[in-house]
Amino acid sequence: MGSQKFKSARMSSLTNSNIYDRVLIVLFCALGLLLSVLAQLHLYLPSYMASAGVGLLGSFLPDSKFYDSKQMIAAIYTGSFAAMCSLELFDSVVDILMLSLLTGISFIFFSPHFKGFGGKLGAIGFVASVAFVSLKGFL
Repeated sequence: MGSQKFKSARMSSLTNSNIYDRVLIVLFCALGLLLSVLAQLHLYLPSYMASAGVGLLGSFLPDSKFYDSKQMIAAIYTGSFAAMCSLELFDSVVDILMLSLLTGISFIFFSPHFKGFGGKLGAIGFVASVAFVSLKGFL
């Protein structure tokens, strides 16, 4: 019975979103991550303050007929949480882009399974960061 619940959640998440929504989620995750990294580098903020500031700014994202603002705000938060990893892991812009892509993909696939759980955005950001560190270790 538990696997049926997992399977139905996965299927509904894949059938309810189109490619446009998925691309926007990846872009908004990248925006949250990039803004958080830039705040750490140029404003000399600690990672938790940069993430909190980006999340606060992202919460003012206006409603639009082109995107689901609640989903995109969550994507910004997730990207900012993923950026809380050490900046020493980023050797180039390619590393930031790779983490952005991993965060967006992780958000798309894991978000429906954590529905109703507190801390899901941070957990998804953490999973993406661990995947990034693992991939970087292999490359």
